[in-house]
Amino acid sequence: MPSPLDVIPFDLLYMGTVVLLVVAVTVGVLRWWSLRRDDDTRPPERQPEESHGYPLASWRYVYDLDKPDAKRAVNSVNEQAETLSKAEQKRRK
Repeated sequence: MPSPLDVIPFDLLYMGTVVLLVVAVTVGVLRWWSLRRDDDTRPPERQPEESHGYPLASWRYVYDLDKPDAKRAVNSVNEQAETLSKAEQKRRK
C-alpha cells in the first residue's frame, strides 16, 4: 500500500516554491524601484523664505492678535527670560 507521502510530487512542490519565491522577490524589487522613482514620495526641496511683508501676519489672524498685544506678549516673554537668566547667574555665583 503506498503511503500518502509517495503520492505528493516533491519535485513539483520544490519547483513551485522556488517560482513563488522568485516572483515575490521580483515584485518587491519592482515596488521598491517604483517608489524610489516616484517624485511624490520625495520630500519637497527647501523653498527660500520670503523676506518681504509682515512675517507674523498669518499668526496674527489665527490668534486674532493686534500689533500692540503681540508686542506686549513678546516683551513679557523677554522679561521672563531675563529674570531667569539673572537668577541662573546668581545661582552659579
